[in-house]
Amino acid sequence: MATFQDLSNELLRRLNEVTIDQEDFATVRNVQSLAKDAINNSVRSILQSAQEWPFTLETFTQTLVAGTNTYDFPADISSVDWESFYIKQLASKNNSPRKLDIISYEEYISRYRPADDTGDQNGQDVPVRIFQTQEEKFGVSPIPDEAYEIEYKYWAFPTRLDLFDDVCIIPDRFRHVIIDGAMMYMMRFRSNDQSAELHRGSFDDGIKMMRRLLIDDNQRIRSTFIPRYRFNSFSIATV
Repeated sequence: MATFQDLSNELLRRLNEVTIDQEDFATVRNVQSLAKDAINNSVRSILQSAQEWPFTLETFTQTLVAGTNTYDFPADISSVDWESFYIKQLASKNNSPRKLDIISYEEYISRYRPADDTGDQNGQDVPVRIFQTQEEKFGVSPIPDEAYEIEYKYWAFPTRLDLFDDVCIIPDRFRHVIIDGAMMYMMRFRSNDQSAELHRGSFDDGIKMMRRLLIDDNQRIRSTFIPRYRFNSFSIATV
């Protein structure tokens, strides 16, 4: 992975400008400072062009609290993989580890909340289902009776590059896309609209290539068709 200093200096070499030494990285001005801004702008544009870049995928473990059924997501979340919620086995309870079922908030309110609130069925128990709340948190049902651990995956939005040795999250094989985007921003800083437009074309093509290689995977497509049946006295046939 390339560091912030690596990317900034590669951009400056493309511009035939003086590169930045490590000891001066935090205090540079003028074109060197603009180069740092351009790198951050380029990285941000790439990350904002899609939510589910594989290099932004994180795994998080939430420890549940007995009697509490709603929880916040991490502060850096961009999108969550609802299919990944998995409850681990708790040694003290010897529960079965399993994938949690996904339900809508409306279904939770109408079908499961009354039992959770009154304890009519099993009261607090091992959660078996997950839902998103209207406050963009997640909830579990039944309400947990112990400190179970739920593991799930989410796509994070990384922080801005700042220090010379900050590592860019975008894989090094795509650093040319970062540089093309940064060149576009530098040309805009210099009011060179023609050159900025040329680099914009290369930048857009690079992002499309990244999406094709990393996100647009047809093998992930699965059927969600649910057959409907009509009945008569002679046979059963699908509609």
